[in-house]
Amino acid sequence: MNVTKVLEEKRLVAENFQIVPVDSSNVRYVSAVFRSVYSNDFPVKDVYDPDILWREISAGRVSAALAFDRQGQPAGYVSMFKNAPNSRLWEAGNMVIHPAFKYSNLSSLLTKIYFNPTVIGLTDYSGIFCEAVCHHYVTQIGAIKSGLYDCALALSQLSGASFKEQRALTSPRVSCVMSFLENSEPITPVYVPTEYAGVVRDLTQPLKPRTFLPADASLPMAGLTIREEKYYAAAQTWKIAVMEIGADWQTCLDELLHEAADRKVISLQIAVNTALPALGAAVRAMRDRGFFLGGLLPHWFGSDGLMLQKLLETEPDYEQIKLYSKTAKDLLAFIRADREAVNS
Repeated sequence: MNVTKVLEEKRLVAENFQIVPVDSSNVRYVSAVFRSVYSNDFPVKDVYDPDILWREISAGRVSAALAFDRQGQPAGYVSMFKNAPNSRLWEAGNMVIHPAFKYSNLSSLLTKIYFNPTVIGLTDYSGIFCEAVCHHYVTQIGAIKSGLYDCALALSQLSGASFKEQRALTSPRVSCVMSFLENSEPITPVYVPTEYAGVVRDLTQPLKPRTFLPADASLPMAGLTIREEKYYAAAQTWKIAVMEIGADWQTCLDELLHEAADRKVISLQIAVNTALPALGAAVRAMRDRGFFLGGLLPHWFGSDGLMLQKLLETEPDYEQIKLYSKTAKDLLAFIRADREAVNS
């Protein structure tokens, strides 16, 4: 992907904005855009450090663009980055608009850039995804209109206090809907637990065809669980990706819950590889501990991921979750019922 070449060949000037790739000459302006909305509370701290951010861009792990107004002041930012176990899956996100331009067309301009693989020069990739906040519809609408499909919903993922508009928020936490756009064929088969067979099939309807098999194998008798994790202290969110389930799965879950309590985690999310025949047994052990469905994460491991989640020391404010698509609304209804079932 060479977003720099694409944008430098034809710099995008629309109405009052100039959109340019982030490079060594302007990377210092990124932090100003984030502070205008989040102060210093954005959970990914790299955006505040120009040296770290430029190193990530130079290494090909991040691609980003800045928007400037007519006076040359930073007005917006958007990026694409590698944030999943599958290095060929890119996340389009961190779109931030300075409050002064909240009612301009800047968000739609930035959305067109980063939800369009052709514009950004992306070729060898499994897909792209985004996590859209659910206290407004703007990003959700942009994703759907750009051909992405809603596949997962992370309840209470972000702290409402981190948003500039927090005074208008009536809930202390903000949920996020995850939307995906596939490019490559899925790795099959997909093992599906009985409890989630119907909803998984529904979520994959607009995606490329998949072969489904029942995840009815027992937990392994040997081996260790292999996982990766991302912990966002400011957001009190902990995301774990499980590549392999081991004989220690039950113990692993108990240890994770103990550590989550010590860390004061609110949103604990575990994505498990759907290429594992023991996924059903793993999910039942999770449900026994109060985990409930989050959704499907296409190509998360190369193969898909099934995301389950658990909220600690909080109750989701369902009435404040704004969802645009019918798919997302139906998924929320299922998640709500599933959470009640595992906690009854």
